[in-house]
Amino acid sequence: MDKGHVLIVDDEREILASLEDVLHDEGYRVERAESGETALQLVRTETPDVVLVDVWMPGIDGIKTLQAVKESNADIEVVVMSGHGNIETAVAATKLGAFNFIEKPLSIDAVLRIVDSAVQARRAKELKASDVVDVMLDGNSKNIQKVQRAIRKASKDISPLLIAGERGTGKRFVARMIHKNGIRKEEGFRPIHCRSLFPVTEISEWENVLERLLPDAFQGTAYLDGLEQLPMAEQEIFLVRFLGHTKGSMRLMVSVDHMGALNDKAYVRALSSKIGADVIHLPPLRERKEDILPLANRFLSECMEADRYKKEFSEDVIALLEDYDWPGNIAELKGAVTKAAYSSQGSEIDISHLPYAIREASDLATHTSSKDDAPSNFNLARTQWERQYLSFHLEEHGWDILKTAQAVGMTKPALKRKIKAYNIEPVTSASTNLMETNQRSISKSVVLYGRGLHSGLKTGLIIEPLPPGSGIQFGNLTSPDIVKANVDFVDGTNHATNLRNGAVTARTIEHLMSALHAYKISNILVKMSEEVPVMDGSAVEFCRLLEEAGIEDQKEKREELWVDQVYEVGEPNDEKGYIRIEPADSFSVTYLIDYPKPIGKQSYLYEHKNALSFQEEIAPARTFGFVSELESLEKMGLAEGGRWDNVILVDKSRVVNTQLRFSNEFVRHKILDVIGDLYLTGRPIRGKVTAERSGHRHNVALVKKLMEVHG
Repeated sequence: MDKGHVLIVDDEREILASLEDVLHDEGYRVERAESGETALQLVRTETPDVVLVDVWMPGIDGIKTLQAVKESNADIEVVVMSGHGNIETAVAATKLGAFNFIEKPLSIDAVLRIVDSAVQARRAKELKASDVVDVMLDGNSKNIQKVQRAIRKASKDISPLLIAGERGTGKRFVARMIHKNGIRKEEGFRPIHCRSLFPVTEISEWENVLERLLPDAFQGTAYLDGLEQLPMAEQEIFLVRFLGHTKGSMRLMVSVDHMGALNDKAYVRALSSKIGADVIHLPPLRERKEDILPLANRFLSECMEADRYKKEFSEDVIALLEDYDWPGNIAELKGAVTKAAYSSQGSEIDISHLPYAIREASDLATHTSSKDDAPSNFNLARTQWERQYLSFHLEEHGWDILKTAQAVGMTKPALKRKIKAYNIEPVTSASTNLMETNQRSISKSVVLYGRGLHSGLKTGLIIEPLPPGSGIQFGNLTSPDIVKANVDFVDGTNHATNLRNGAVTARTIEHLMSALHAYKISNILVKMSEEVPVMDGSAVEFCRLLEEAGIEDQKEKREELWVDQVYEVGEPNDEKGYIRIEPADSFSVTYLIDYPKPIGKQSYLYEHKNALSFQEEIAPARTFGFVSELESLEKMGLAEGGRWDNVILVDKSRVVNTQLRFSNEFVRHKILDVIGDLYLTGRPIRGKVTAERSGHRHNVALVKKLMEVHG
């Protein structure tokens, strides 16, 4: 039985021997290396599924080995091990593409679980590649039949090959297919992205670069992706020297992104002539219109298999699918059909179920052709166009503000101002149940580290997406155990909200939870070292982190928590605090604080509209404390991390360490805490909150009352 191919890299022979025995007994094919240098030599001649590498090694350390492995072959999964584990190491490894991080002394169960997951992830990549190739080449148009003939011809050859086409047309998948069916299929497929090449100023340096990327003994297929990202002057030199370095012992395939422009085609012709390469041009979807409906029906069938409901496209939808230009090609078509299939509650998919970008493009074309609908003046026309343009890109990028701003060439603040000025909001299907909302996760893992407010220790986060129904989970880097963000696991509310489940602790979660509530994130795993970092004392960095990760709607729904009656904790005007929530069609918080000067009496009404309103009004508000309380807090083992830059410090007469971001920043921060604590319900809330002088204890008590009825 061969469960997978694992390479273990460690300078401790005892660990190598014990891991090899365990993995071999479990059915894995195992190789060993006592240094990073030896490991990289093996990776160049072999293609393991998983590399287990220790961080602390002489010579090339584990982080550098991870980087080199990923540079050589991004498909290999790397698991990092460390006997001196800390959040900085885990963060660095994750950023460089590590599959997971294991702390020594090793748990054999954890090693086997993680290695199995890594092998499955590697196999899933291969299956996905095979499926995508099959889909991308499906069709009967003349253009795609021409590509099919070219692929069959290329599979019988070993000469260099250029694969040209727009993004989303499947260049890398086609290269894999040609290799899989080719003469050198037993010799390995080595993908190399040209962005991994550092600038080379001396011709003599090229040999070192080439030796690092590809050994002389390699006889399989080398696939260069992103050649156009190299400076033009270096491209030809690199390719000629690449071929000379290998002396014809392997096959070279190169992919080139282009937009179909004449200068792009001339560039491809010139490049193919220089290196003697054949060329396969992959057509964009707009040039194979007759394939669109069969492909759409195929994607729809896949959705029906998962959902077990029979659906079909309306005539209007079919016309729109065939008329649209599909700038994102196959990937965009599949995404559009999938969204429409799950948005439709009946048997027919109509235009309202399609993504906004496709509907808007159709509307724009219709308006452009109609004189009656033409704007009355230039400024109005520009405004309409801007709103349509920005709406298209916001929908295209899943309402990720940062990515959208980068895509349209704007700054993030400028885009936010436009969204507010044009009142642009995410479009939802008319058939959506108002009591339900999509579950949400993030698009990719992200990392953040800083210092815990109360422990004073260096800490951090690795936030990972989870599938629908998982909920918000907190864990650590070295254990599979988790604690859910649920009121049943609240372990303390003195100065912060803390969770505990057995040995797993998550402290000071309220700022992060407030951002998750604002963005309606429902399914993530937060790996941490006991305490959430306080950052600057606000939720700004958590908002930035979520936008960096990208917000992703999931097809499954969840019910919002609509408050049905008045729930309250404490008594109005009580010095000890009071909070209530009552029925409303939206979510709002009115808060009153009454502290001695210089804070005094402050009140604020926050009406939640979307994540943007939270970012502007509440997220920047920082936590605060009184200089007179620091000594007593320290005696309790708290406030060890309170620093000049992460908390507002107040003495008897003034704020002593910072400029306030709002004149009423103190009360806004109390609202931030309320929003975070209320998300222990696990559902977005619709209700009107009124609070006076309350704290985490009151907030959590209110959540418990809500969950007794709505749990």
